[in-house]
Amino acid sequence: MIKKISFWVRLAGWSGLISGSSVLVLYQYTHNIMFLINLITIILFSAYALATANDKRWTNTDWLLRVILIVLVFVSILPTIFLGIGYFIERKRNQH
Repeated sequence: MIKKISFWVRLAGWSGLISGSSVLVLYQYTHNIMFLINLITIILFSAYALATANDKRWTNTDWLLRVILIVLVFVSILPTIFLGIGYFIERKRNQH
């Protein structure tokens, strides 16, 4: 079952990079330092998610819920959606 959650984590990582590209465009228009800080946060999360997608830690629903909340606050809603789908699949799998 790690392959199923691995797919959703990878998708969240790549979608984070998509939202990062829109933040980069906003930074280019405004040159506001907050967009640059947000871009760095998005890139770090996406790199972490893509590098550790096959890790068993992603199957732990408690840890995954914490990551979802952090991603929702600091990264973007788009990766949160994919991590949420993975969370519900893992929670359903753990109940049976």
